[in-house]
Amino acid sequence: MYMYCSDSKIFIEDDDLCLSCINYVNNVNCPLLSALVQGDVFLEDSLTVTKCGFYKEFKRYLHIVKGKDNDNSNSD
Repeated sequence: MYMYCSDSKIFIEDDDLCLSCINYVNNVNCPLLSALVQGDVFLEDSLTVTKCGFYKEFKRYLHIVKGKDNDNSNSD
């Protein structure tokens, strides 16, 4: 899977670092994507973003919160 352009739109695939980058996840302007969108850089083929100098890892922290058990399905 690769990053590619089609009809002046940039498509990012599952293997690209962009999906776990704080610049992409938090809608911060990524210098690489901004350069592609503005036409400063052209993507002639496709590429996989694996080593990006602008990459900052975004980590999600999930916690399970236990709520009250309100299951009344056994009451008649």
